[in-house]
Amino acid sequence: HEYRAMTNEYLVKQSTSKWSKLSRKSFAVGALARLNNNFNLLHPAARDLSRSFGLTPVNHNPYMNNVAQLVESVHVVMESIDLINELLDKDWEEPKQKVLPIEGVGVGAVEVPRGILYHCYEFDKEGRIAKSDCVIPTSQNHANIQHDLTALAEKYAKEGKKDRDIELLAQMLVRSYDPCISCSVH
Repeated sequence: HEYRAMTNEYLVKQSTSKWSKLSRKSFAVGALARLNNNFNLLHPAARDLSRSFGLTPVNHNPYMNNVAQLVESVHVVMESIDLINELLDKDWEEPKQKVLPIEGVGVGAVEVPRGILYHCYEFDKEGRIAKSDCVIPTSQNHANIQHDLTALAEKYAKEGKKDRDIELLAQMLVRSYDPCISCSVH
């Protein structure tokens, strides 16, 4: 229920998307952050693949996020095979509990491909959603993307790179975060 303390969403003048901060001016969520925090928990095949790309913790290179997504894909496939085999070895029983609607508030946090999704729903006595709030990964990464873009532009402008070259690098940087802009303006 204290998800707002973790996300610290705020607005900035130049954007309709919310930004987030925690213990510093920005942070990043997603595949690279998960790999940095959980490398030893990866399926051995995924860990080997990660090492083959030179991707080991701690890595803060946002361009490696796409490689981390590939590593996670291998991890998910291998773990899925293991889970399917485990389920096939068990007998299925139909759930006996019936779900009834009640008034209340529910909060959840789940890892999704782009990072942590926080969601909060307030239900009326018929079980209909009366109010909701979602804090999506792109808005959590938004400040980090902006700060990375500023640093990239400053660095390469000082080195005398052409505007078109800086533009291409900036596009690559934004895509490396795999943003969902339509989600970020919810």
